[in-house]
Amino acid sequence: MSTQMPSNVSNQNNYPPSCQRGDGGDLSAPPLVKGDKAGLVILGIDPGFARTGLGVVSQQGSQLTHIWHSCIETPADQDFARRLQAVRNDVAEAIRRFKPSVAAVEHLFFQSNVKTAIKVGMARGVILLALADANLPVIELTPNEIKQTVAGHGAADKNQIQLMIKRLLSLKASPKPDDAADALAIAIAGGLIHQTHTKLNQN
Repeated sequence: MSTQMPSNVSNQNNYPPSCQRGDGGDLSAPPLVKGDKAGLVILGIDPGFARTGLGVVSQQGSQLTHIWHSCIETPADQDFARRLQAVRNDVAEAIRRFKPSVAAVEHLFFQSNVKTAIKVGMARGVILLALADANLPVIELTPNEIKQTVAGHGAADKNQIQLMIKRLLSLKASPKPDDAADALAIAIAGGLIHQTHTKLNQN
C-alpha cells in the first residue's frame, strides 16, 4: 500500500505523510451530508503512535453500514512530536471528511512496557484533543466492553471479533489491517452503546 497525506492537511514541516490506506477507501471521499440517509455516523479509533486504526460506520436503528476504514502509520525514525502531530492531523481530516455524529475511542489497556504505555497514552491524548476541537461527543470503551458488545462475550478472540464485524457490516471479506478492523469494532460498539444511552435518557 502506498503512503499518502490526506489532501487537506498541510505539510509545513515537511514530515513524512502519515495516512496508510486500509481496504475501505481513502480520505478523498466527499463528506457525508448531515440529514441524508446515513443515520448516526460513528468514528471508531484504536489509538496508537505507530499505528492508529480508524473506522467509520453508520447506524439506523439496528442496521449497521460500513462507510470507511483506514490506518494511520507513522515512521519509527521520525521525531515523536511529529508522529503525534501526524496522528492529530489525520484524525482531524477524517472528522472533516466524514462528519461523524459521535466518536468512540478505546481506553488505554494495561501495558507491561511502561515506555510504550506512556507513548500510547500521549497519542490517545492528541486524538481526544482533535475530537474535542471538533466538539464531538466521545464514548470511551474498554477492550472487554467492545468484545461484549460486538461478539456477546468479553473473552472473544480476534478471529471471533473479525467474523462478527464482517457479519454485522455485511462485508465480503474481513477488514484489513487489524488496527482498522479494531477501529470498526470500536465504532460498532460505540454506536450501539450510544443508542442504548439515548433511549434510557429519553425514558
